[in-house]
Amino acid sequence: MKKKIIFSKPELNTEDLSIALYNATQKLEQANALLEESQKQKDMLFSNISHDLRSPITAIRNSIEYLLSLDEIDKEELTSSLKLMERRSIYLEHLVNDVFLLSSIDINENMFHKENLNLTYILEDFYFMVAEDSCYENRKLHLDVPEDFECMVSVDSKMFLRVLDNLFTNALKYSHEGASITLNAYKDNAYAHILVSDTGIGIEAEHLSQIFEPSYMVESARTPSSTTGTGLGLAIVKAIIQHLGGTIWCESTPFEGSTFHFTLPLLNA
Repeated sequence: MKKKIIFSKPELNTEDLSIALYNATQKLEQANALLEESQKQKDMLFSNISHDLRSPITAIRNSIEYLLSLDEIDKEELTSSLKLMERRSIYLEHLVNDVFLLSSIDINENMFHKENLNLTYILEDFYFMVAEDSCYENRKLHLDVPEDFECMVSVDSKMFLRVLDNLFTNALKYSHEGASITLNAYKDNAYAHILVSDTGIGIEAEHLSQIFEPSYMVESARTPSSTTGTGLGLAIVKAIIQHLGGTIWCESTPFEGSTFHFTLPLLNA
């Protein structure tokens, strides 16, 4: 004869149920707030990208329509229009590459091909390459690396140069003619510290915690000569540095300049 099993119905504790329901509601509200913020950032990013795509495309189309409207094309006019279209197409290419890179970094670890490299050589090579670039002829460039700085790091050289190039381009964009841009480095027991400083217009304190977010742009930091952008540059820099095991931050004083610091772990640490 089978033994009959009797299950007793657990007593419901109203107070415990209320607390559980409250906690669940709080978690749902927090999750919903995060989703709304994420969607807001995506909307802002796509809005900026759409704006930045529209401007060069319109310029290229207008140039083509102008050339087609001419009965006779003067060589000087043709050259000027073609140069404009070339500049705009290069900008479009850079924009597309930035969007692709930022969207790929977080999902594709295989993008990084690390090597054990002497950081001193990388910094010196980059500096002297920039010093020969005509874009920087109206800036005072400085290299400040101690003689005993020799250290080995594991980095993807192309990605690392992308970081330096973005930071120098940023310093160029937000500084005036005659301003200084300095590449500095030092090390402690565990990390190499690299700094890119400028004596440009600086960044307000309330913006510093957000400048590395995708699509975030410091409107007040724009100069009349600067071009619009999607705000992807510093977001790409942060993603690369984090994948290389380092951290990045910025210190700035309005109207005096900015210094971007980032670290890389030493191999011999």
